Amino acid sequence: MRSSQLQFSCIILAGGEGNRVAGLDKGLINYHGTTLINHVIDVVKPQVDEIIISANRNIETYEAYGYKVVSDTANDYQGPLAGIAAALPFCQNDWVLIAPCDMPLLPSDIIEKLSQHITGKTLCIAEVGNRFQLVFLVNKSVLPSILQSVQDGQLRLMQWVESQNPVTHAFSESDNFKNFNDTNDL
Repeated sequence: MRSSQLQFSCIILAGGEGNRVAGLDKGLINYHGTTLINHVIDVVKPQVDEIIISANRNIETYEAYGYKVVSDTANDYQGPLAGIAAALPFCQNDWVLIAPCDMPLLPSDIIEKLSQHITGKTLCIAEVGNRFQLVFLVNKSVLPSILQSVQDGQLRLMQWVESQNPVTHAFSESDNFKNFNDTNDL
């Protein structure tokens, strides 16, 4: 049960090329009996009011999960910032959790923890051991900045995050943010 009266959307990033997993679609890789994205959905669904999946292939498979699927506007894979730029306008809520499809062990209270810090800010990012994680809560008001970065070809997500003067929430459990980057991680 959420204590906040705010409503949250979530964009699950599943639009990558899968270069480190032999070209497989990472979100659809099996992990402990179900897909990686299904694990992420199971964790975020009780915490948010809306889920949008950012995907560039296997669209019908992702649509079968019952959520809106949005593809990047460019034909080539430009990375997570482009996926956020494409999906953010479709979010119904001002605050949006950004999470990758390959972090199946996310904390069940990620929204509660990150939303503690958003008053007067536009972005709160998870941090473990002084390292930003690819999980953050962002206000839709940053969309023009994201669109400008994509238009300028500045596609490095963490570089954009740092430009937003983010507030952080330190997590002590690094396993919650284990990123399954290759098949050896599974």
